[in-house]
Amino acid sequence: MRFALEEIKYVCHHLHEAHGVSVFYVNTRGQFAYESPAASIRQSPYYVPLQEQIREHAVNGGQKKMPTFFSINRLHFFRIGLQHEEAALGQMVIGPCLDAGLDETQIDYITELMHEFSNVRVLIEFYQSLPVIGPERFRSMSLLVYSLLYQEWLDPAQIVEISGEQLPKNQQPHTPDLEISRERMNLISHTNLSHERVLLDYVRKGRIDKVQDVVRYSLIGEDELGKLSRRSRIRSEKNLMITGVALICRAAIEGGLNEETAFTLSDYYIQQLEEQESLQAISKVMTEAVFAFTERVSKVKEQQYSSTITACQHYISDHLYDDITLEQLAKLTYLSPNYLSSLFKKKVGISISEYIQRERIDEAKKLLMLTKYKVSDICSWLNFNDQSYFNRVFKKMTGVTPKRYREEGSAGRAAEKREEPEEPEEPKEPKEPKEPKEPKEPKPE
Repeated sequence: MRFALEEIKYVCHHLHEAHGVSVFYVNTRGQFAYESPAASIRQSPYYVPLQEQIREHAVNGGQKKMPTFFSINRLHFFRIGLQHEEAALGQMVIGPCLDAGLDETQIDYITELMHEFSNVRVLIEFYQSLPVIGPERFRSMSLLVYSLLYQEWLDPAQIVEISGEQLPKNQQPHTPDLEISRERMNLISHTNLSHERVLLDYVRKGRIDKVQDVVRYSLIGEDELGKLSRRSRIRSEKNLMITGVALICRAAIEGGLNEETAFTLSDYYIQQLEEQESLQAISKVMTEAVFAFTERVSKVKEQQYSSTITACQHYISDHLYDDITLEQLAKLTYLSPNYLSSLFKKKVGISISEYIQRERIDEAKKLLMLTKYKVSDICSWLNFNDQSYFNRVFKKMTGVTPKRYREEGSAGRAAEKREEPEEPEEPKEPKEPKEPKEPKEPKPE
């Protein structure tokens, strides 16, 4: 089998349709190139953190073709490495499923194991939505999938089983910056257990469009709050939401909102929270607070830049891993490429190409600090032509090479331009094309 993407998707889709089990294709970059989970699974807030664990197993579990069985929190999976002419193409992961229906003992185990997931009801509902596939049937399924992919029979003795609940040792840290980077890499807009921290980043940027997608999971319902106070459930939720308002207020100030306005809003919504007597009312006030802060930050940014410039900046931010062209941005804003280029440089102070470059270097800094990805991979993903050019641009903007930046361990120290040994001289980078002159009488936006 040639393993063209469409062929892999075809197999994944019909495997899901035939057996009702979720199927994923994770490529060698750790991206979900295809996923086909059941609707009930996708809608669960537990789905995305589980998805991240699936990714870790696929990326760090080796590239063997043979079916390999593994478990995560008593959820069962098998993966098969996809290879073409000895080149690894990623992993097909099938699961999760249960080997038997839930009983009281299993529920006790799950709730104890997942103590950090505060909504026990939602967690149990997630497990109950999974297909139940016995061990022998699941094993037979793996042999059938392997035969379909490689057109060869496999001795069942060659199947590999990994014991238990262990995740790969080199699991990446989970942080809001890394979460946003992964969303960009996977071209997805979803949320996970770090909803609150991701939400703060969107408040800081005034991204109303992103906030409305996140807020339904960030603002926790009746059974999902940790108890900070033993005296009452209402008091517990008020404490958490008041803390949330304080964090959102700080994020809004960092996003450019006037401090007096931000603190006034904070005081108002904290008082509103204190006056509520039901969980639903508290959640409603918190939702209003999130949108109030985000909308004000958005207006500040719109005043700083026109809607045209803001649209370009948002598009660039969301497509850092794509090939971004001036023509695409011009089409987005309904302006000619020459006029948009001139307008952007006039308003922002730098050219579009330099702005994209800066954003990509900022993204690279996060990946260097938060992951163990190779510098060459980061360079390639962010669309730099070659690593030597990436190194020069990175050093120009940060004062250090990517390798040194990672070694120093913090953005603060990396920002200090230290004396470094002279590196071998490399060919000069090609000059950028001159920006077109600004039209004498620019048309109104």
